Amino acid sequence: MDETIQIHERLRESFGSRGFLLLGVTGIDVAEDHTRFLHWLEAGNHGGMDFLVRNSEIRGDLNRLLPGTKSAVIFALPYAPAGTSEQDKAQVPAQVEAPSGPRIAKYARLRDYHKVMWQEGDAAFTAAMSDRSTEHRVCVDSAPVLERALAAQSGSGFIGKNTCFIAGKQGSFLLLGIVLTTLEIAPTKMPAEIKSRTNANSCGGCRRCQTHCPTGALDQAWNLDSRRCLSYWTIENRGTIPEEFWPWLGKYWYGCDICQDVCPYNRTGVKLERSDLQRPVEKLALEQVATMDQELYEQTFGGTPMTRAKRNGLRRNAMIAMFVTANPGLDSVLKKALQDEDPVIQETARQILRRIHIRIMNIAK
Repeated sequence: MDETIQIHERLRESFGSRGFLLLGVTGIDVAEDHTRFLHWLEAGNHGGMDFLVRNSEIRGDLNRLLPGTKSAVIFALPYAPAGTSEQDKAQVPAQVEAPSGPRIAKYARLRDYHKVMWQEGDAAFTAAMSDRSTEHRVCVDSAPVLERALAAQSGSGFIGKNTCFIAGKQGSFLLLGIVLTTLEIAPTKMPAEIKSRTNANSCGGCRRCQTHCPTGALDQAWNLDSRRCLSYWTIENRGTIPEEFWPWLGKYWYGCDICQDVCPYNRTGVKLERSDLQRPVEKLALEQVATMDQELYEQTFGGTPMTRAKRNGLRRNAMIAMFVTANPGLDSVLKKALQDEDPVIQETARQILRRIHIRIMNIAK
């Protein structure tokens, strides 16, 4: 067997045995994508995520993360729930998943995937390369790496109009991991069906992600404006949420999957097979989330990606979702929120009361 094929097979088997997909191997030149990323920042599309600016230059030179890096091995953890049917995934947003109430984005229903991918990704690469001398570093999305660009370069897929990496029929519900290595590994071959297309037409004429994005964050294809993205406002933002985005918290109160749910490639996408990664974070009622103390927060959301929004971010989101869905427990929540020590919780409660007052006045007219 050709040595290159043998190495690729060993990597595929090693990562596959741990529940990962091996997407491929590529070089480390991301200059073109890095230039696009800098232009995206210059346009202000990152919103208040200043950490993207602070680490912007590192993303263009992987040697700053691991000196002597020659290759990047790209792997992925599928996270679409196994019970989600193809028919459900093909529906328009009003019907997606047919939720009984506001939902949580799929990736956030897992244990914190960073530690899992760091540890098991490292073990997978080490096992596959046990007969070779190399230094390596595993990077998940908390490291300043252009993961989607490297995944696209590996030949296993492309970046779609919703800016997600789409691995063909395997879909886009994939958490990406990168192994930087000082070992020079031959790049994987690009499949003919992908090679014959360019990044500009891999989505063809499809605009489902754009037309179904409720907030207009994808009005320009291949460009995500975080300032209009529901995920940004419910996860990264630490202040109050502009009221124009409130209606959509009745569908998702943490994150958003709509642009992926409506993507045709996800009708047959791979599903999460590891039940040990699932966490029942949706078991709490919104009223419980809105009033939870630190102990309940840590007990329910500790060790999950939802800690990214912090306790008061989740409480803020839950209050707004309760208002939008006319939750009968809202009154008691607001009474407590007005006396809360956190200014964002207080102000959100006042915003809701103003909205209720305006609604009552309109009815009275």
